[in-house]
Amino acid sequence: MDTKSKGDARDIFDLIDCGKEDELANCVNKNPAVLDSENMNRFTVAQYAILRKKWKPILKWLPKIEYRLKETVLIAVFGSEVKVVASLLRDRRYDANSELPVLFPDYLTPIIVAAQMGNYKMIKLLVEMGYRVPVPHRAGCICNECEMEKNHKDDVSITLLRLESYKALCNPAGLKENLRRLPTALILCCQTEEEAAVMLKESQGAPVGSLTSFPRVSVAIDTDQKDFLNDPRCLTVLKKKFKGEWADWNGISNSEKVARIAVHTVGYPITSLVNVLTNGKVFKSYSTPVARFISFATSYVIFLMCLIAFTQYKERRDLRGAPDSLFKSIIICYVWIFLFSWFTISWTDVIQLGFRRFLYSWWRWYDLILMSIYLLAFNAFMNSWLEVKHHGQPYAHRVHWDPYHPTLLFEVLFTFASVMASWRLFYFFQIFRAYGPIVISIGRCVKDILIFLSIFVVVVGSFALGLNYLMEHYKGNVVLRDGKRFEQPAYMTSIESAVRYLYWAWYGYLDPERLEVVVGQFGPDKEEIKHYLVQYAAEFLSASYYVILVVSLLNLMISIMSSTAGAVLENSGKEWAYVLSQIWMEFFDDCRMIPPPFSLLQLLIHGIVYIFRRLFQRKKYKDVRLSVWNMNYKSEPQESDDKYENLMVELKHRLLGRRALEENFGKEAIIITEMETLNIYNAI
Repeated sequence: MDTKSKGDARDIFDLIDCGKEDELANCVNKNPAVLDSENMNRFTVAQYAILRKKWKPILKWLPKIEYRLKETVLIAVFGSEVKVVASLLRDRRYDANSELPVLFPDYLTPIIVAAQMGNYKMIKLLVEMGYRVPVPHRAGCICNECEMEKNHKDDVSITLLRLESYKALCNPAGLKENLRRLPTALILCCQTEEEAAVMLKESQGAPVGSLTSFPRVSVAIDTDQKDFLNDPRCLTVLKKKFKGEWADWNGISNSEKVARIAVHTVGYPITSLVNVLTNGKVFKSYSTPVARFISFATSYVIFLMCLIAFTQYKERRDLRGAPDSLFKSIIICYVWIFLFSWFTISWTDVIQLGFRRFLYSWWRWYDLILMSIYLLAFNAFMNSWLEVKHHGQPYAHRVHWDPYHPTLLFEVLFTFASVMASWRLFYFFQIFRAYGPIVISIGRCVKDILIFLSIFVVVVGSFALGLNYLMEHYKGNVVLRDGKRFEQPAYMTSIESAVRYLYWAWYGYLDPERLEVVVGQFGPDKEEIKHYLVQYAAEFLSASYYVILVVSLLNLMISIMSSTAGAVLENSGKEWAYVLSQIWMEFFDDCRMIPPPFSLLQLLIHGIVYIFRRLFQRKKYKDVRLSVWNMNYKSEPQESDDKYENLMVELKHRLLGRRALEENFGKEAIIITEMETLNIYNAI
C-alpha cells in the first residue's frame, strides 16, 4: 500500500469515528479498495464500520467485499445486523478455507453464533441461504465422516466445533440459563391453589415412571428443579395432598388426635391387616399419605426393636445354625419377612423410576447397600442351618469351629447390617425442619468422605508397599540383648501387617520402636549389627506418611466437608423442600399404602387380581393403567385437557405482563416479593 493509500485508510477510520457519513461515502466511491484496509487492531474498514454501527454509507459496496469475508459476516452476526449479513452474502457463499482466521477461531461459523445468541431473524436468513449447524457426532465416533475429519483437522478443533454445535442446537435464546427459571416463573404466576394443582397434575411429556398424582413434581425432582419445588404454591398443593383427610387436624379435639395416631402406631398390626382383608373399606385412613408415613415409621421402629431383642437375647454361646429358642426363631422369621416385604416395595420403585432415577435419593442407594448385606447374612444363615441339619452337632465349642463357619459370617454381616439399619431412622427424622437440613448436609458430605477414602487407599497402599519392601528382608531375625531375646517386629514384614499398622497410625498409634530393624549378631563377641540406613529410611517414610495423610489430607477433608455442609445450610430451606417433596411423593404411591411386613399380603391379594385382569380381561382393561398394589386404582387414558391449555395461555400472558412491569418499573412491581415468599414458605 503506497503512502497515499495509507493516508486514505487513516482518514476513513477517522471519518467512521466522527460519524461523517457523506464524506465516508465519497471516500469509498473514489477508492473502493480502501474497504480492505486494516487498522492497528486488524479490523478492516467494513468490519470497523459494522462494529461502530456506521455501515449505511458503505452498504452498496458490501456485496463486493472478498477480503476476510467470513469474519466480516461474523461481526455482523454478533451485532445482530441482519441487513448487513443479507448484503454481504447476496448471491454468494463465503469460503472458510480460503482465509486465515484473525479475530475468530476457524471452527466458528455465522449460523452457530446466531443459534447460540437465539437471533431468530438471523437464523432464518442463514437457513434460507443454505447454511446449517453441523450435527455433532458423539465423542469417539468411528464413522467415515469422522475419520476423514480427523485426517484434515486437529483433535482440539474437532472437539471445540462439537462443543459449539451442541451449544447452538441446545440454545434457543439461552435454553440452559432460562430452562430452570421458566417453570418457577410460571408457577409464580398461579394465583390460586387450584391453578397450581392443574399445572402439577398435567402428565403430558412426563415419562411413564412419573405418572403419579403430580407428574410435574416427579419431573421436577428428576431434573433437580429445586426452585420450582421450593415455591409456596407447589408446597401448599403437595402438603394438602399429603395431609389428605387429616387436613382438619387443627380443628379436632385431642381425643380424636390420639385415636388417629393410635390406629397407625400401637394398633397398626391389626388395623393394617383388617384394611387389606376388607379391600380398604375399613380403616380408610390408610389412603391418607400422612397416616401411611406414621405407619411406616412405627413399623420400622418395631423392626429395630426386633433387631435389639434378637441380639440381646441370651442363648448358648456354642450354638450353630438356627436359634434353639422359640422366641428368637419368631423374631428372626419376622426380620426376614420384613426385609423381603421392604425389598418388594423398593423393587416397585426401581420398575417405576428406572435404576438411574431410583438412586437419585440417598436413602434408596443406602437401602440397596443395606439389603445387599442382609441378603448375604440370610445366605450365611441358611447355609449354617442346612449344615447343622445335614451333619448334626448344633452344639460345639467355638474352638472347634471353622474360622469361616457360616454362623460366624452371619454374625458379622448381621451386625454390620443392624448398625446401618439404625442409621436409616434419619430418613424419618428429615421430614422435621429441625433435623432435615442437618441430615441433608451429612448426606452431601458422604461424597467428600468417599473421595477422601479413595485418596487414603492410594496413600496407604503406596507407603505400605515401600515399608514392606524395606522391612520384609529382616523377618525372623533374632538378637540377644542383656540375655533377653529380641525378635524383628512383624509390623512391616507383610503387606497385610503394613496396611494395618499404617491404618491405626492414622489415629495416632505411630510408635517408632515398632520400626526397629533387627539384623543379628556377628563375630566371637556376638556384636549386634545395625542397619541404620534402613531404619532411618523406614522412620522417614512413616513420618512422611503421617504428615501427608493426617496433617495435610485429613485437614483438607475437614475443610471441604465444612464448605459442603455450609453451602447446604445456607440454602437449607430450598434443600429441605426438595427432600420433603421426594418423601411426600413416595407416600402418594399405592406400594406404601400398608407398611411391611403386611404389605406382602396386600401385594399377594391385589397382585392376583391384577394378573387375572391382564390375562382374562384384556379387552376390558386394554387401555387402562392398572396397579399391582391396588385393585381399585384405574387410570383412564389421557384426553385433551382444555383447562390446562387455557391455564397455560393465561399464565403466559401474566408472565409477559409482569416482565414488562419489571423492565419499566423495576423488581418492586412483582406481585410477590422475596420477603413475602419467605413468609408464606415459613407458614407452610
